[in-house]
Amino acid sequence: MIIANYFISLIKILLNVCINYSKRKEYVLIKQKIIKISFIFFIGALAFFLFKPIWTTTTGQTKIVFFGLGKADSIYIENGNKNILIDTGLKEDKNQLIAKLQALRVQKIDHLILTHPDKDHIGAASYILDKFEVGELIQSNHMKDTKREARIQKVVEEKNIQNIIPTENMEFEVGNLKVTVFTPKRDDYKKDNDYSLVTLIEDGDLNYLFAGDAEEELLGETLELPLPPIDLYKAAHHGRKNSNSESFIKKISPQYTVITNFEAAGEIDDLLNAEDSTTIYVAEKDLQFFSNGKELHYK
Repeated sequence: MIIANYFISLIKILLNVCINYSKRKEYVLIKQKIIKISFIFFIGALAFFLFKPIWTTTTGQTKIVFFGLGKADSIYIENGNKNILIDTGLKEDKNQLIAKLQALRVQKIDHLILTHPDKDHIGAASYILDKFEVGELIQSNHMKDTKREARIQKVVEEKNIQNIIPTENMEFEVGNLKVTVFTPKRDDYKKDNDYSLVTLIEDGDLNYLFAGDAEEELLGETLELPLPPIDLYKAAHHGRKNSNSESFIKKISPQYTVITNFEAAGEIDDLLNAEDSTTIYVAEKDLQFFSNGKELHYK
């Protein structure tokens, strides 16, 4: 209203000036031009103030969304109009996940990371690949030869999507974020979950760690990495405890921990409480974090 009143006053002043020249033939033409120019300025200023918040958040702010999909994983990260999707939940989550991404106005997924081939992590992947433009797919090198993996491969070939299966750690940037994907170092783990890709994201002064379904052996390997203190931790294996859980949590000392499970699980709550970590369970409701690279908050 302030903007509108300002421009109405401006138009009145300009028209009053014109009245002094009312006897001239060009009065009508001048009046029309003034109205047209004032209207254009008004629309331009209004658009600037309305869309300024959108321009600001898409270029400088990080958004992280943990989708509430029961005991399944899917996490969306966005910065500077670029994004990552880590895992896609179960097959039965496909319509819900597509709707959630569309509600976030996602048209393209720049990097789709599938941490490992369990059904609660890649179940909806082929449908996401089919529905959205995907820049590149990053997968664990451990395969189970399932129908869901075959569906993924079929869509990848049909749409000619770049498919990366890293055998060494890889780094790339997403907007202002530095992303490191850590790959498993062995090919003889006892449990399939230990073939998970672990993702570290550095966001200015803040660090986020997404540990897939890492269990005892992979957590032991990750303990040896030169990890920084972690501000946001996606708990490994839906918050289940193993012999390396305590040492790992002590090392990273997360400010916030998100567990993709129902709160009744609660296997590592005591370890997180000892580190004063704020623990949030995500199962039925989405959880959003926002950061400017210095401060992190959630809703």
